[in-house]
Amino acid sequence: MRFGKTAWVLLMVLILGIPVAVGAQTPAQSPAPAAAPEVIPEAEIRQVLDQYIDRFKAMDLDLFMDVFSKQAIENRMLPYADMREEYDRMFKNTNQVLYHLNVWAIQSYTNSASVSGRYEIIQTTKPKNEMKTFKGNIQMELVREEGALKILRLNYGNPIEEKKFWTFL
Repeated sequence: MRFGKTAWVLLMVLILGIPVAVGAQTPAQSPAPAAAPEVIPEAEIRQVLDQYIDRFKAMDLDLFMDVFSKQAIENRMLPYADMREEYDRMFKNTNQVLYHLNVWAIQSYTNSASVSGRYEIIQTTKPKNEMKTFKGNIQMELVREEGALKILRLNYGNPIEEKKFWTFL
């Protein structure tokens, strides 16, 4: 019987100690997770903001309006065509304009971005050379259209107009 117990122990060691390949399969590997979609780089957003400011200061209506989507709305009510008329009127009645934008936050998404900050516009009007200052909060929504980033929504919050009665020669 002793031989039987020893044989039994050897048999168990062999069974438990040696891995047996019985058609072992490795689990199917799941595909790699899809990469998260790229968001619009902040540098591209800032480039559009720089174009917006530079073209505003240049008072070139066509170049300035090219920064906007054709579906753009200003202050939640003014459509693109009306915006164009207002900017045209403003540029025609302006000798000189300065624009300063202080960006507080940029939120970037896959095909859009939002910008908030504070603006200040200093305008010298025609024909009296009267100086006016407008300042307040600003919010913009930018969208990608046909590969280009455009301003879709532009909202000036709490505009404050300060009239300066300085005249320039």
